[in-house]
Amino acid sequence: MKTTTCLLAILLLSSGGLPGQEASYRHPELLIETQQVAQLLSSAQLRLLDARPLEEYRLGHLPGAVNLFALETDDLEANRRGFPILPERAERLLQGAGINSNSQVVIYDDQGNRFAARVFYVLEFFGHSHVQVLNGGIKKWQSEGLPLTTDSPTVRPGDFKPQANSAMIATAQWVNARLKDANLKLLDARSVAEYKGEKIQGPRGGHIPGAINLEWTRVVVSGPIKTFLDAPALEKLFSDAQVSPSQEVVTYCQVGMRAANLYFALRLLGYEHVRLYDGSWEDWSTTPDLPVEK
Repeated sequence: MKTTTCLLAILLLSSGGLPGQEASYRHPELLIETQQVAQLLSSAQLRLLDARPLEEYRLGHLPGAVNLFALETDDLEANRRGFPILPERAERLLQGAGINSNSQVVIYDDQGNRFAARVFYVLEFFGHSHVQVLNGGIKKWQSEGLPLTTDSPTVRPGDFKPQANSAMIATAQWVNARLKDANLKLLDARSVAEYKGEKIQGPRGGHIPGAINLEWTRVVVSGPIKTFLDAPALEKLFSDAQVSPSQEVVTYCQVGMRAANLYFALRLLGYEHVRLYDGSWEDWSTTPDLPVEK
């Protein structure tokens, strides 16, 4: 009986909690809470990834965490070819972080989850089956008095072999060919000023024709500790933006970081047809023959 109880506890922790917790998320297992991670720190299968810049990681991180800065998972030329980064680079980065095919990967940041969501997207794109985002990141961890360390773990190379899923990414050509498709919904995760072309980052300002502006910060609660909105609030947010689960949804921003937060929120809710236009505005604005709205 004791063995059965312990096994049930482990399964509940790794899947995101007790039945009924966040029950209205379609995929609550994609999100994990700080106290759950604290109880898993001794697990050999746990691989913690700190998605912040290296200099921040060195100042203090979760015990056992390996640094994998989110910007290392982006490459514009690879984006144009339909990858977040090229598969061979993904293999080097992910195996170098000690990720095995059976690892329970938990990712965190201090950026409102956008860096963590980015690394989540890349791992999901390349086929890892057990990846989670730490809700609230390192700031929530610290607020609860949980331990930090400056020690960097010695990591043995992992065995994870990336397998790209082209149904999870969009290129400029793919988006441009579908601009008149009523079943396609484009979500621009940038600020209102960027969306309107008042703040220009790139050769041209504005947005992709037909895109709806839904700034990435709106899927998390305001305040210093940015956890994801609960399911009813997320559902209302996307419903108000006229997005429905039956549509194909493509998120974008400037370089594919902020858009990952919308991607992750949609995955939490169980949207089945979600892509990230990874080249985003950095790519679109530099191609003169692509249309722009302001």
